[in-house]
Amino acid sequence: MHQDDVVVELVNVSKEFWRDKIEIPVLTNTTLHIPRGDFVAIMGPSGSGKSTLLNLCAGLDRPTTGHVIVNGQDLGELSEARLSKWRSENLGFIFQMYNLMPVLTAQENVELPLLLTPLSRAERRK
Repeated sequence: MHQDDVVVELVNVSKEFWRDKIEIPVLTNTTLHIPRGDFVAIMGPSGSGKSTLLNLCAGLDRPTTGHVIVNGQDLGELSEARLSKWRSENLGFIFQMYNLMPVLTAQENVELPLLLTPLSRAERRK
């Protein structure tokens, strides 16, 4: 598979959390390649690491070890400021409880966070 065809790549990613001096491994040496255009469902029981995986791919959390690469950008190479800018330009989440604003249309709800960016109205609508 050509590198340009991969939109999300995890290379030997591990993520551990600590609670009361106890290490809790969530992901261990995980390698994943998601080709551009693929539909992927992340499924598993509660506590299996689904949200942790998504948070890593979104740059909301950093891996303990390994690399998270999205559209060719290794998120671990970005400072917190650059990562924040990257998220604002490249990422959107729709949560299970999506809490849309009932007075807005679906398009206006999607456009709402883009009001915080320097994008023009035409760019936001695109």
